[in-house]
Amino acid sequence: MKKFAVLLFSGLFVLACFCQGSVQASDVERIKNMEISDVDLSSVPDGEYIGEVPFRQYMYRVKVTVESAKIKNIEVLENGTCNQYAEKGLGVVPRMLEKQSPKVDAVTGATVTSKALMKAVERALTDHLQR
Repeated sequence: MKKFAVLLFSGLFVLACFCQGSVQASDVERIKNMEISDVDLSSVPDGEYIGEVPFRQYMYRVKVTVESAKIKNIEVLENGTCNQYAEKGLGVVPRMLEKQSPKVDAVTGATVTSKALMKAVERALTDHLQR
């Protein structure tokens, strides 16, 4: 009976670890496959806007400044894990400023961070329209 209990708990532990890995992988795929939309900046009043994207226990948060229908600044307030991928993903900010849109190419090797920051900028520019 004791041997059976050990085998049962071991099996449940392995199953739990496998399921956790599957959930984490699906979180990553969800972020990687997020659609990012262009935003009509002429519909965004001058001001500062906050956008957020939660990812697992982390948060990606940006403050976007708009003046005269142009994105003047994107300040990253929170960048998820702050690991090497998060640092590399910051390269998406100049791309968004140059294109004047959150819909740009992700930084190779930092797709999750890039997409999360792009979506946060999109939300900053569009969430005020839904109020």
